Amino acid sequence: MLKCSEINVTIRRAKKEDMVQVYKLIRALAEFERLEDQVKIDASVLEKDGFDSENPAFTCLVAELSDGHIMGYALYFTSYSTWLGRSIFLEDLYVQAAYRGNGIGKQLFMAVAKIAHETHSKRMDFHCLSWNPAVRFYKSLGAINLTSTEKWQMFRLDSECLDKLFS
Repeated sequence: MLKCSEINVTIRRAKKEDMVQVYKLIRALAEFERLEDQVKIDASVLEKDGFDSENPAFTCLVAELSDGHIMGYALYFTSYSTWLGRSIFLEDLYVQAAYRGNGIGKQLFMAVAKIAHETHSKRMDFHCLSWNPAVRFYKSLGAINLTSTEKWQMFRLDSECLDKLFS
């Protein structure tokens, strides 16, 4: 692991040409979460969905070294609460293992939280696997685990289920 004094990191909004590096990090995150078989997109889908329309599906921030290497990212999108209004959903936050422990993840997280605050979002939602050590970090910032406090359960209809419903 590199010490913070050895690295100079910039947190900035991602550009279309960053998506090749971001995609590699998405694959690394999926591997870390033991879910690599679930990644079904590639960099071209990220480029299209995030940059090739008037209404991009997501916004991405990257943590970049002075040499242009992107070693972390945070990907989020605007959501909406019918009880509260505008919200932000943080889909992914990832920093390569060699750079963890230097506050880069916190910088990315706080950058998204600041955007949520500045856009008058009423909340910032995200999920985290129960075994991920980041749970302690999120709780230290005041995050509430809705599974235990409000008994919310997350459900999903995957593409196969959607196909069955409408075929």
